[in-house]
Amino acid sequence: MTTTERPGELTIVDDERLLASLHYLRLDESTWVLEQIFVRPAQPATALAEQLIKRFTQLATTAKVSVKLLDPYAKRYFATHPADFLAAHQLPVSGADAVRPVALHPEHIEEE
Repeated sequence: MTTTERPGELTIVDDERLLASLHYLRLDESTWVLEQIFVRPAQPATALAEQLIKRFTQLATTAKVSVKLLDPYAKRYFATHPADFLAAHQLPVSGADAVRPVALHPEHIEEE
């Protein structure tokens, strides 16, 4: 397995097959948004997601930025793993104001 870093994206790939990814936006010099974590079905979701989050945490800490969370899994993770870089006001994980997952269209799903 290989972890690749590009601006706004961290990925874990095995034999050229995407296993997991974390996407983030750089709003400005001091604020990032952790937008989405994806783990391919039938993969160890918790382990791969946590690996990406830990690397993202290192990047955000080094950059000394404030982070807003949109991804529900990341919100739950940081609820039990507090971090100094999280912005004070976050969107809720549940309820009417919660961020809704993006619907995937079958034509965009990669073949196994």
